[in-house]
Amino acid sequence: MRFSATTSSNSSRGGPRSLATFPSSSRLTEILGELRASFLKDVRIYLRYPSWIASEFITLPAWFLLLAIGVASWAPKGGVTAALSSTSVFNFFYWGFIFLIIFSTSIWGIGQSIRNEQLQGTLEQLFLAPVSRVSIISGRFARTMVTDLAIIVYTSILLGTLSHETVGVQNPLLLVGVYTFLELAVLGFGLIFAALTFRLKSFNLLSNLTQFVVIGLCGLFFPVSILGPLRVVSMAIPFTYFADMFRYAGYGGATLLDPILEFPLTLASALGLFILGLGYFKATEKRAKQKGQIGTH
Repeated sequence: MRFSATTSSNSSRGGPRSLATFPSSSRLTEILGELRASFLKDVRIYLRYPSWIASEFITLPAWFLLLAIGVASWAPKGGVTAALSSTSVFNFFYWGFIFLIIFSTSIWGIGQSIRNEQLQGTLEQLFLAPVSRVSIISGRFARTMVTDLAIIVYTSILLGTLSHETVGVQNPLLLVGVYTFLELAVLGFGLIFAALTFRLKSFNLLSNLTQFVVIGLCGLFFPVSILGPLRVVSMAIPFTYFADMFRYAGYGGATLLDPILEFPLTLASALGLFILGLGYFKATEKRAKQKGQIGTH
């Protein structure tokens, strides 16, 4: 009995416990419940705005067509055309466009959601609830990911119907792997943007600038090889390799590095961005709580 009491005392005081490094099944169930509730909440909010849903399914394919036509019309001869064969131009634009849809989730789907909660005056109440903030953001991310997949499938069918081009997949298994890494990296980058909402007032300006930098320097709609001296900057951005591998898995073609090297590089970048984003978000949230700036914007 004395041993039992001592064990109970150590446990209650935070002493040594067996399996202390593993979450209990009840905690896992609680986390899954939080994710499910956050996902359903965001789905219900999303379904309240049918005009918003319609605009996403109309404007995104139209935007792609206008961009593809514009770039193809104004691209200097000998630059882009030398780097791309005539049979791969459509696929090059298409997979860059799909990458941009997924990447934009980190900015507008995750970061902007925190800003909206600030503007609506509900962020403080939300963050004071006994629920993991990461679960709340991950639920939002899951809803946006489902929406993105629906838009991608719809856009593929629409473009295949309107044009004579076909969208194929060169390596389905590789595409699934790169897509998984990309979503993990996007979630980590989105957590960084979510943390920045506690510090910055002009969030929309930063979001637009970041999106244009990725479009211009990561080779989404033109090869990185034509950027000249800026190619050094492009090669230092992790998302350049995500876009490159995503396109390679989609339709083949040349890559910036050997795919054997580029694939583990994307995995390492995804894990690094996620760990960095998670750590930065938690540290920024803690600092904002201490200073009473959770709802400040």
